[in-house]
Amino acid sequence: MPNVQQQIVNAYVRQKLSVRQIVDKLAISQSKVRYALDKFHVKKRSISDAIRFLNITKFDKKEFNVSKRLNIKDEILKVAGIMLYWGEGTKKGGTVTLSNSDPHLIRLFLKFLRKICGIQEKRLRVLLHYYSDQNEKLIKKYWQSITNIPESQFCKSFLHHRTSGSYKNISKLGTISLRYSDKKLLNTIIYWIEVYSKKL
Repeated sequence: MPNVQQQIVNAYVRQKLSVRQIVDKLAISQSKVRYALDKFHVKKRSISDAIRFLNITKFDKKEFNVSKRLNIKDEILKVAGIMLYWGEGTKKGGTVTLSNSDPHLIRLFLKFLRKICGIQEKRLRVLLHYYSDQNEKLIKKYWQSITNIPESQFCKSFLHHRTSGSYKNISKLGTISLRYSDKKLLNTIIYWIEVYSKKL
């Protein structure tokens, strides 16, 4: 049976538990955990990795699973999704975020996330942007049908107040932001953008 220090290293390196989780699991002090990790020269995790592993081990938020076997149609979808994110997506932070009012574009990007990136449906979030003279409930219901994402995964809608000027380009059905909080996936998509931008 491994000694306590070996259990600590195993829990941190293999099981991906946090220091706090190891303390609770083994009923030992935090200083003992730190000492064991230092003794065996275990590299400290980055903040993004710490959050990612905590989501997996504590909150059971499974990671995305990129599809490795792609047919010609899948390859086209992958390139389309990458190009969409290159043009419309948020590149900074730790969340994959794409905002648009075009339902066809939204459907296509979701297909890319689901089929190519292998995301976890429960981690998808939607933020609706609408104006005071628009019906929030009807618009939200419309976007639920387009995205096939349940209302429970919609964030509190953002209400915009109209100011002076022309509103010809404002969508009658509002704008939504698709969000998937996973820095590793964001970095993967950004890497794909770099690779494909050099190829094309």
